[in-house]
Amino acid sequence: MTKNTEAPPTLVWLRSDRDHTTVAAADHARGTDLTAVAADLGLQLRTATVDDLVVSQVGGTAVVRVRGVRVDPRDTFFHTGSLDGFTQGPDAWRLLSTIGILEAAGFMVTVPATDSITWSDTIVPLLSLGLGEVRTLPSVRLCTREIEVHRDRLRLADWGLEFPVAVRPAVRRPGDRAFVADNDRRLTTLLQVAGANEVTVLVQPWLGEHVVEHVVVCVDGEPTGLEGPLAERLSGPAKSVATQLGLAYVQVEFVQDADRFWLSRVDCTGFAPDADADAAGVQLAAYRAAFHRFRAATDAVSASVDGVEA
Repeated sequence: MTKNTEAPPTLVWLRSDRDHTTVAAADHARGTDLTAVAADLGLQLRTATVDDLVVSQVGGTAVVRVRGVRVDPRDTFFHTGSLDGFTQGPDAWRLLSTIGILEAAGFMVTVPATDSITWSDTIVPLLSLGLGEVRTLPSVRLCTREIEVHRDRLRLADWGLEFPVAVRPAVRRPGDRAFVADNDRRLTTLLQVAGANEVTVLVQPWLGEHVVEHVVVCVDGEPTGLEGPLAERLSGPAKSVATQLGLAYVQVEFVQDADRFWLSRVDCTGFAPDADADAAGVQLAAYRAAFHRFRAATDAVSASVDGVEA
């Protein structure tokens, strides 16, 4: 029997240069852990920044090099993610344009450029997804630059909300939390602070400290890990969200207050800092399977074209 000596596919975790160079030691350790999990699944995991990529076009052919080494769409793909986590607009733009270029060059990316834009803002799934009995949180999105100029427009009564309300960044980053306003003065203060930092926010009903958060992982559109009553309530809504996205790996987040559930967030990036090896393995295995399908489809197209030319 001939031994298969084909090298395992390479997954390049593409990050912004600022994100990569300013991460803490714990994040570097996280990368080491992910590399080990990937190796067990038959993947080579590498990290790179947008500055590590050089793309050239010669005679209609795209050539992509990562740290000077040419990579091929048949054995390399990229984990890209959404644009949340960036406080610097140029960083987000550099990453977004690089994702689009990789797609144009024929590479598979785990989160395409369109999804990177669309799903980075928390309000998008709340606006676009109808999930039956699972509600979406009523939300008001405010761009807070020069918020003082528009104070006459900031009335809860106009928005159908009542105090207390939660004020949170519309584009969430690790460690972000909601601030609670129980009167006009507190809300104004929070919006002024957000405005000083030009942070776009969501204003939502405050459900209280007792709410329970549920994160449903969906692989190829199918919810995983749900059992009992939660499976009955959340499997359908989670599958609906994941199916509409069409991505290999999605986390759909819900909040529960007694017997009421709300959709709160959709995360298509993953690699959470607190995820254990099993959770990381599920995500990486989903990407590996998606790449095998991508490669098979690409090979089928190439074979068809070669057959016509022959």
